[in-house]
Amino acid sequence: MVTLKFVRDDWVKEKNGSRLMQIDEYQIVEIVTFENGNLSMPVVKRAYNGKVWCTWINENKAVVTQPFWETDLEAVSQRSARV
Repeated sequence: MVTLKFVRDDWVKEKNGSRLMQIDEYQIVEIVTFENGNLSMPVVKRAYNGKVWCTWINENKAVVTQPFWETDLEAVSQRSARV
């Protein structure tokens, strides 16, 4: 079982960075496996791949959404997020 560090709408920043971003969603991928090596019976499972999509507003006032590794992000206190 995966333990997620953040939830949607949490405020984060890159480690050692200053750009304030908001969590949009966790990236889920489909993993195909074949039981007993039977290529005619694929089993598709959804799994978290370690990336988180974040949104922020850049210096040109444009909204940017980009994936980051969850391990490269750190939480920002609510007080910092309001500034």
